[in-house]
Amino acid sequence: MNTPTALATALGVHPLIGEVLWARGCRDVDAARAFLDPAFYTPTPPERMPGMAQLVTRLRAAIETKDLIRIWGDFDVDGQTSTSVLLLGLHSLGARVDFTIPDRAVDSHGLNIAGLRQAAEDGVRVLLTCDCGITDFDAIEFAASLGIDVVISDHHDPEHDAAGAFRLPAACAVVNPKLLPSGHPLGQLPGVGTAWKIIEALAGPQQAQPLLDLVALGIVADVAVQSGDTRFLLQRGLAEMRQVQRPGVRALLRSAGLDARTLNADSVSFQLGPRLNAAGRLAHASLSVELLTTADEARANEIATQIELLNTERRALQKIVEAAVLEQIERDPMLTQATALVLHAHDWPASIIGIVASGVAERYKKPAVLITVQENGVGRASARSVAGVDIHAAIEATGDLTLGGGGHPMAAGFGIRGENIAAFTARLCEAVAMQQPVEQPADAPTREIFRVAWHDAALPLAEQLEQLAPFGAGNPRPLLLSDGLRLVRAEPLGKDGRHRTLLLSDGGETITRAAWWRSTHLPLPAPGTTLTLQFTLRKDIWRERERAQIEVVTLQEGDVLKSAKLAAGSDASRFRILDLRSSHEREVVLTALIAEHGAANVSVWRVGAQVDEPRAVLVLWDAPAGIDELRHALTVLRPGTVVLLTTTPPPAGGEDAPAFVREQVLRMMKAAQGRGDSLEDDAVIARMARRINQRPATVRAAVRTWQGDAAAAATLEWLLQETQAWRRYMAEAPAAAVLADND
Repeated sequence: MNTPTALATALGVHPLIGEVLWARGCRDVDAARAFLDPAFYTPTPPERMPGMAQLVTRLRAAIETKDLIRIWGDFDVDGQTSTSVLLLGLHSLGARVDFTIPDRAVDSHGLNIAGLRQAAEDGVRVLLTCDCGITDFDAIEFAASLGIDVVISDHHDPEHDAAGAFRLPAACAVVNPKLLPSGHPLGQLPGVGTAWKIIEALAGPQQAQPLLDLVALGIVADVAVQSGDTRFLLQRGLAEMRQVQRPGVRALLRSAGLDARTLNADSVSFQLGPRLNAAGRLAHASLSVELLTTADEARANEIATQIELLNTERRALQKIVEAAVLEQIERDPMLTQATALVLHAHDWPASIIGIVASGVAERYKKPAVLITVQENGVGRASARSVAGVDIHAAIEATGDLTLGGGGHPMAAGFGIRGENIAAFTARLCEAVAMQQPVEQPADAPTREIFRVAWHDAALPLAEQLEQLAPFGAGNPRPLLLSDGLRLVRAEPLGKDGRHRTLLLSDGGETITRAAWWRSTHLPLPAPGTTLTLQFTLRKDIWRERERAQIEVVTLQEGDVLKSAKLAAGSDASRFRILDLRSSHEREVVLTALIAEHGAANVSVWRVGAQVDEPRAVLVLWDAPAGIDELRHALTVLRPGTVVLLTTTPPPAGGEDAPAFVREQVLRMMKAAQGRGDSLEDDAVIARMARRINQRPATVRAAVRTWQGDAAAAATLEWLLQETQAWRRYMAEAPAAAVLADND
């Protein structure tokens, strides 16, 4: 297949399905079928995971000799399901096995000395971790001194030594998908996926299959990226869940009011996962493990009722913390201008801050860290991230300010002394800013967007889109765009009056309803207004009838592109100029431009971007550091259209402050010297300048200040003042004037 349209034709689906599959890396029929149907996917043998052979050998020996095996799990849903999979799987093989999970109210993630002492007293010979252990070096050495063999199964990021190699604990075996090469089909397995692979290696895939319902629960709740075997296991696991063979799952579905026949990833994410998490947050995670492993129907119902009450309490506490977080932000709106949101208080429940941090990150589209400071002055922190930002790596860059912890690119937890929070905040924001240009391609939108005709947004297309499910991390529900729409009228939606139904027309005979959730506080365009709509489309069942449901994501007046202000006289120049600096929905404009022209034809100039080849459209997202940098971009890219999407620069003292720039340059100098790069090399200086959106002359001046050149400080200050003036000019001057000297 050489085009998305050809792929769609070969599969016999709507062209939009071909576009989505193509965008997600399925470029031929075989790859597309394997993505859509697990029957066409070839799973990877568990033996491909490093350390699996040693782990299996030790566990088999323990099973044969009837040594007591203790599973050490974690208190989130991934840890609960990992523990349950290993417990049930080892029981079925005749092992003497029990489990323990730390108390979230007392202990942090991972192994602890008290628990290891208890294990030794109980006669444990083999300790099998799941969803933890990869960085517990001291605890594992202590376990060995007690005569306990530790075998690790985990999926969190391992540490690295000074040479960049993995640094692993001295355990009998270590199995972790993060030890695999990038792009490996097993590389995105969460803890429960790793646990299932262990049982598959011990017992075979047929005996492990009944445990796949638990795997699906853990994959969704841990927001694991759906690629390779992770997606395959999720598809198979959801199918297993719909059979409802497990008493605990049946009881959980009843308490949540869910129909197993329509169960999907959204049901798990928003209904089942929070309930299981509530046990670990407000009681003990062992309650969830008992629910998921019991064969007693009555006991399952009893536990599910108890968990339902805990979940009600969790929701109430969550609302209290969310209100406090919003109050902090309202008092200091500048918090949202940082690259990461760091908020703290003395009275937030430690068990709740993680889930609130997740909502904050989603709302503000940037990493969020919530810290609750305890009476002893030590804070417990939970961090959640967004696509493109490795929050664990950013936190590791502040390691001298934190107290232990662990995590992965999307989530982390750690301790911190209260007096270090301010310094940590500054360093974290800097670390996030430094990695974003590396993690986010300069010409990539924040999310794929697919243009679709409004009359196609109906049930037949919704049904075909469901073939792409399950949706989640790595496979988001497609974001669609239609423009040239007109608002016919709006109606209230929902009992609490927080939602609206919009009736929208494409100017012809197609008038379709769209749900606009939590929108009553937003301004409503007047009837007849021309609109551009970003939305999702799904199949819904209402009173036993199937229907298409359109859900508004963003709504903008006018046709985003046609309503752009054309700079006076710019058609006569070698490029046309679209002035969109006043837009309040920059992401909407950007995604519409990319949908209109194609990603391959649009270059987005932003901090850290490297201009390399001609493109038809140049979007100026961030103001270049100077007129020479702008000229260079225009000369190299030779665009036919230049779009101004820059914003008003922050006041002097922020990114253009001499002290701030000097600190940034110092960190890059150390990194460059560590790589063996010469600071006399123009290419090295240019790369450093691009990373922080400054001119090479500015970076050279900062380098000279660190090399002891006393006169360089004045030069640096003057250059930064000039850059600040240029950025103000780009924000305020007429578009034609900004680019007048560059055409």
